[in-house]
Amino acid sequence: MNDGTHALVNKDYMEKLKRLFQKIDNQNVRVSFFDLPIVEELIDEKTAKEEFQQSRDIFLGFNRIKSKKTRLPKLEATLRSYQKQGYKWIKYLNEHQLGGCLADDMGLGKTLQTIAVLASLYPKETLPSLVVMPKSLLFNWENEIRKFAPTLTFGIYYGTQRSFDEVKDKHLILTTYAVLRNDIQMLKEKSFYYAILDESQHIKNPNSLTSKAAVLIQAKHRLGLSGTPVENNLGELYALFRFLNPSMFGSIDQFNLQYATPIQKEGKKEALEELKKKIYPFILRRLKQDVLKDLPDKVEQVLYVEMSDPQKQFYDQRRVFYQEMIRNQIQEKGIRGSQFYIFQALSELRQIASIPEAKSEDRIISPKREILLQHVLDLVEQQHKMLVFANFLHALDCIAEDLMKHHIEFVHMTGATKDRKKLVDQFQEDDATQVFLMTLKTGGVGLNLTAADYIFLFDPWWNIAAENQAIDRTHRIGQDKTVFSYKLIARGSIEEKILALQDMKRELFENLISSDGASIKSLNEEDVDFILGG
Repeated sequence: MNDGTHALVNKDYMEKLKRLFQKIDNQNVRVSFFDLPIVEELIDEKTAKEEFQQSRDIFLGFNRIKSKKTRLPKLEATLRSYQKQGYKWIKYLNEHQLGGCLADDMGLGKTLQTIAVLASLYPKETLPSLVVMPKSLLFNWENEIRKFAPTLTFGIYYGTQRSFDEVKDKHLILTTYAVLRNDIQMLKEKSFYYAILDESQHIKNPNSLTSKAAVLIQAKHRLGLSGTPVENNLGELYALFRFLNPSMFGSIDQFNLQYATPIQKEGKKEALEELKKKIYPFILRRLKQDVLKDLPDKVEQVLYVEMSDPQKQFYDQRRVFYQEMIRNQIQEKGIRGSQFYIFQALSELRQIASIPEAKSEDRIISPKREILLQHVLDLVEQQHKMLVFANFLHALDCIAEDLMKHHIEFVHMTGATKDRKKLVDQFQEDDATQVFLMTLKTGGVGLNLTAADYIFLFDPWWNIAAENQAIDRTHRIGQDKTVFSYKLIARGSIEEKILALQDMKRELFENLISSDGASIKSLNEEDVDFILGG
């Protein structure tokens, strides 16, 4: 000590002090707000300054969020219990100007919880909020805002003709990571209320242009949404918190010195525990098994996918061709005499919307494959099992090719498969086999696949009963998990028309195509015009 006396100091305290002393400035140790959970036990409360007590109260407040009463905004949805807790957690962060990452399992409603928070802020707030996401999620955000919070105004800042002036007065501005990266010199000069990153793992590389651009956004509040906030290394955690709370870890070199190197290279448990304690209040993660009591048996959702420009052009060419041809056929032979041509048109347009590779000579790649693959990779990382249904064999072949490229174990069943029991047993019992590919008709009959808790319908089937039968492969006696089902729909295509008609004419579409899919039972001229119209 200064007077020459000595004292015994606990070894664990010394480790903490060493890391803190790396922040020495003019012989003083600089301790930030975010260091409080680590150093709290080293500080004498009686001599602590008022600022310390205020900071301590904020951290203690995280433990009281659950019991805190709060008024929910008006929504066209009822929040489940855990979603109300998520809402209150984000609002608490907002109240204290702290950033956080909502890291719930896929399907638990991260978007809905975020929309609820935004609905509670507008129209009172005058600054717009910027929501950044992968291109594939733009339409899903658009639909969920319209569905759950129609009072929120929003604009989509995307595309070659994008104009910031056209969206600047909206409550929410939806954009993509690519646009953020390309337009950051302009966007960094704008002020936003919230900067929200959906699928925030897109900024996981701290050296990438996207990650650096996200940090430059000028916003009062910051929020990340991701089912997999950290996938490979601690550098990804640093990149996330550099965006959420820029002063939390300092520079990347400081972070590596204090945490990454001691944890990843030296295996120091003390450093790991310290890091966990430091980030704990700012990441909220609920797994499916944590909230089972709040979940229904089945949760169904539509994932909208935008067709690529070449795909859209090809689709429109064939749609116009068939529209004209079938009009002439109906005039000449009537609706009954034109059924073969109608079925041919619907079948080809469905293929182009879903898997254009099967019909295009210049090998147009389906954007659905990328969307599906990203979801599969995330779920595999989280040890989930899933079924993937498709109507076209070519789609299953392409999906299988994508899975093999990423070394994902799967089984593949079609109508030609002989030993089905062997494949079913492998999927049910082998932990490494996490994906089961099959056609809707093959998988819809006589199979129990309760190991799966996620289902993807790569393209919609006319008959809703057939889709429900496929979903029921997992949702049977013996299933102890909620089943999440996702239907991939190509925006602006016949698939969207199928969805609309399923709702408008449910009885018609349940009887539209015979069980073998070979003939159309009943379609009137108005239905054909609707399906083939632009």
